Amino acid sequence: MKVTVTGGAGKVGQAVAREFLDAGYTVQIIDRAAPPADLRERCEVCYLDLTDRLGLLRALEGSEAIAHLGAIPNPTGGKDLELFPTNVVGTQYVLAAAEAHDIRRVALASSVSIHGMAFQKSHTLQPHYLPLDENHPIENEDVYGLSKQCNELTAAMYTRRTGMATTCFRLTWVTDLEKLDRWSARWLERAGENKSPDMWSYVDRRDVASAFRLAIEKVESGHHILLLAARDLWGADGDSAEGWRARIEQHYPNLVSFLDNGFDYGKYGFLDTSRATELLGWESRFHWREALEERLKDEG
Repeated sequence: MKVTVTGGAGKVGQAVAREFLDAGYTVQIIDRAAPPADLRERCEVCYLDLTDRLGLLRALEGSEAIAHLGAIPNPTGGKDLELFPTNVVGTQYVLAAAEAHDIRRVALASSVSIHGMAFQKSHTLQPHYLPLDENHPIENEDVYGLSKQCNELTAAMYTRRTGMATTCFRLTWVTDLEKLDRWSARWLERAGENKSPDMWSYVDRRDVASAFRLAIEKVESGHHILLLAARDLWGADGDSAEGWRARIEQHYPNLVSFLDNGFDYGKYGFLDTSRATELLGWESRFHWREALEERLKDEG
């Protein structure tokens, strides 16, 4: 099967491309930037902007599935006026090309920032309940979060119209645990002292990559929205009941009443990823404690 990875030169896109290659797929990368040399050697690379509708239509001919990660990845730098052409219009062009070529499986990168807390302007938004899941209200105040909301709605529309399977992954902070160092260790020791709009959640890019592969392999129909986060929390105190309770009491006192609802926060963190497990059989495999231990061992 030939899989096209948009944004394949990016940090997460590279991991997704390698995941498909290692599983035996033929991979095409679409990006404006050049991917690393090893991917250029193993993949077909098409240098293209997502706003080039006809270029996308030509490039996607012959593909059988799409992992769509191409986007402006965050709202920093005053990019409000630049976000919609790439993130929203570009996504619609990708899905339109998928329809034109009868591509039946598409997985897309969304974001937990869709809910509004991550890039809020008012500094008043807080989660309504714990654990945070896919049904949480969407109250974004930023154009980036709005662009992800538009993309999820667009994907749902194409599923209704064409029957193609679309899977939107709401990614929390994506990190590269292979690059943890001693500075990270010192920072992690005190992570719980700082308020986190993502509820101290993270996910390694290799776990994101496996989720994209599983979506292409297993999802045959319907429109699906799935949270992706490691079953873990940043911070040395996050695995103890005293530690994670103290975080909520200090930073989110309005959520204390949810701490005794039977959910195992010490095991799963504050984000509920059970829907991804049920649909795909996905669970996070890479966690900061093990990665840091290996890193420090290598450094002596």
